[in-house]
Amino acid sequence: MFSCLLCTVLFVLAAMASPWVAAFFHSSDHVNFILVNNVALFITGFQAVPMGLLQRDMDYRRLSLAEGAAVLVQSLVTVVTALLGWGAWALLAGATSGKLTAAVLVCSWKHVGFAWPHWSEIRAPLVLGRQIAIGRIAWAAYTQADGIVIGRILGAPVLGMYRMAMNLASAPADKISMLIMRTASPLFANVMNDRPLVRRYYLIMAEILSLVVMPLMLGLAIVAPLAVPVLLGNKWLTAVEPLRWLSVFMILRTMGILTEQVLVSQLLTRFTMRMSILNLIVMPVAFVVTAKWLGTGGVASAWLILSPITLFPLLFVLLRSIHLPWSQYLGALFPAIAGSVAMCIAVAALSRWPLLASWHPWILLATLVTVGGVVYAAVLLGFFRERVVRYLRFLKDMRKGQEAPVAALS
Repeated sequence: MFSCLLCTVLFVLAAMASPWVAAFFHSSDHVNFILVNNVALFITGFQAVPMGLLQRDMDYRRLSLAEGAAVLVQSLVTVVTALLGWGAWALLAGATSGKLTAAVLVCSWKHVGFAWPHWSEIRAPLVLGRQIAIGRIAWAAYTQADGIVIGRILGAPVLGMYRMAMNLASAPADKISMLIMRTASPLFANVMNDRPLVRRYYLIMAEILSLVVMPLMLGLAIVAPLAVPVLLGNKWLTAVEPLRWLSVFMILRTMGILTEQVLVSQLLTRFTMRMSILNLIVMPVAFVVTAKWLGTGGVASAWLILSPITLFPLLFVLLRSIHLPWSQYLGALFPAIAGSVAMCIAVAALSRWPLLASWHPWILLATLVTVGGVVYAAVLLGFFRERVVRYLRFLKDMRKGQEAPVAALS
């Protein structure tokens, strides 16, 4: 009931603010469009609790079905209404229909009755939710601050270059982060009081993430000077420098998202909230300074240079909280580090071979990517084969809901 009341209040407030939002964007003719767009808030009130219960139960089959149905309905409604001449309203009709479809499905699968909320019963969850919400809002604000600063100081064309670099670097990390948010939260919430199991799952997921993310991001950073002009054209060459910085930072960011999820499961939300607020204070200042002195490359480097302040404390607190030695954590990352170092050395050496200078850029890029992948796989299968096989078996069992014990480290 509280979820419905809260989202209804937010819907009403957003509806009242619609004329002001339209006036801010000089779109007074689109007040009704902005008003109807807020219906999603109202629907969320009915959807949030059933979806949360499905996530808690790790019922990914139904969650996937709900998302798939929502996408299908959204696409069909958008196309049909567009053909009927609805114009921009077709986009709104599709999005609303898709969200309503998902809400109906999850509510039917996980029916939850209504009860008038009592403060004594909901106080603890509300405090926890408030801290998480403040942290997420602060996170959303400071992650957009780099673009705002660049657009304000360096101009829209430069911002376009930076946005392209950010999109290229963050695309793999964002997809993987979405999976982390979906699986890590309920997984660690279910074992929150079992420290050995928390340590075990954290090491497993940290190693799997590092094995996937580290070679992708470091490989992108190495081949960026060749890949950008080949894939996007020479006009995007100024995106190379920020792309290289951001690619390396995305490794830390992805690992940090996993770490934060485990901290939340340990009810350390006050700390994660304060870290987000700290980032909101520190990062915009760093962006302004680096944008004026060093341009987009400097702004991108600020993410990586300040990571000891913005990300590392999360790891320090978590390892201390779950009593995980640094040696075990670094040991979990060692296969990815060893394979990635070998890959980087091989690609860097091959790219400087004079014979390849006459090759077509497309062929050269494909060759570097292939060699890098082969070297990385050779290191893993040559020195860590047993580890890789066990983790593949772990993921397979998790997918079937039959996860079997597997040691996190050799």
